[in-house]
Amino acid sequence: MLAAAGLLLRPALARSGEEEALEHPAASPTAAPSLHPHPRLGERLSFQGRWIGIPVGYGWIEVKEIVELEGRRAYHIEAQGHSNQILSAFYPIHDVVHSYLDVETLKPLRFEKQQREGDYRADEIVTFDYATGVAAYRSLLNQSVKEIPIPPDVQDLISALYWFRAQPLGSDGPLTLNLYTDEKIYETGLEITGPVPLELLKRGTFQCVEVEPQASFKGLLVKRGRLWAYLTADAHRVPLLVKATTPWGPMTAVLDEASIPADVKR
Repeated sequence: MLAAAGLLLRPALARSGEEEALEHPAASPTAAPSLHPHPRLGERLSFQGRWIGIPVGYGWIEVKEIVELEGRRAYHIEAQGHSNQILSAFYPIHDVVHSYLDVETLKPLRFEKQQREGDYRADEIVTFDYATGVAAYRSLLNQSVKEIPIPPDVQDLISALYWFRAQPLGSDGPLTLNLYTDEKIYETGLEITGPVPLELLKRGTFQCVEVEPQASFKGLLVKRGRLWAYLTADAHRVPLLVKATTPWGPMTAVLDEASIPADVKR
């Protein structure tokens, strides 16, 4: 993933086996916090990625600015993921993704992806037209184009994080969303548990919601396995940790201490 969360791991995992679910202490009921429903300009979430405990890369998601796009005001959100020197020696990764979210609806208006992973290359632009119900895909590598039917509510891999952070969490069961990736739309369920305590080394213990996406589609880095994301159970809904099981061993992306707001309780 540029994960999620769209960071160093993608929240898109096909089932690869019957791995045991993680065990947590019993969840304690709490009142739902008052959310900040819109992205915060200037927010930058930086992550460090590990594979079987070995540092392999880093990435970030940043709310850069508000721009005008086809007559609509939009949040410009940039996400990047890069392999470090160790991983780059045999599998270099350099991914840059831009998502433009409508300020009023938080739906994506435009999605741009530049993907460099090993020998694989992708360079694409997707524009979402909700009036016609079509996403227009264009490859900048071979100039191929494609029209993809979309439902009224759709999210891309980056906008999905901000969509989730704006959702009130209650006892209504799992959330579902229509997720665009790889020229297709996938109905994706989000299994939510919590609050559960999450202890992070040198950062403290946080009350978090645990989210497991339920979908079958190709990710950018993780191809098969399971993924769990942990976000603070307060109004910030900060993504602290993403971890995944993969055919190549466990992978994690942990938020840097500097990216955690000072008023997040720990």
